[in-house]
Amino acid sequence: MAAKGQSYAEKLSRWEVLITNAKPALPDMPHLTEDVTALDQKLGQVRTLQSQLEDLRSQARTIRQAIQVAARDGEKVRTRVGASLKGKYGFENEALVKYGFKPRPQVVRRRKTTEEPPPAGQPETKPPGGAK
Repeated sequence: MAAKGQSYAEKLSRWEVLITNAKPALPDMPHLTEDVTALDQKLGQVRTLQSQLEDLRSQARTIRQAIQVAARDGEKVRTRVGASLKGKYGFENEALVKYGFKPRPQVVRRRKTTEEPPPAGQPETKPPGGAK
């Protein structure tokens, strides 16, 4: 029974079976010689293209790794430059925005307001659900 799948591997397998089995029978069926030869050439062409594709995938992996290393190194350099700029301008200076760095937010601290003790004549009120 012939394979039914539509993947390239299954198609190529069917082509190969056909070519292998048809070549010995070509003297009896000369009208198929041209088509079997063309199919054999296409099989070779597809195998060559698959090999090239695997080579390109390998190159892409290598290039992707090189990009990751370069990006990591670039980020280290950017961090060093940022540290120098923060050392020069200060961590909270808005001039850092011009270089692509976020300045540290300025913290505004409020003074605590002291509550006045209740007048001497009134008892203290406890909050609801207070301590036992």
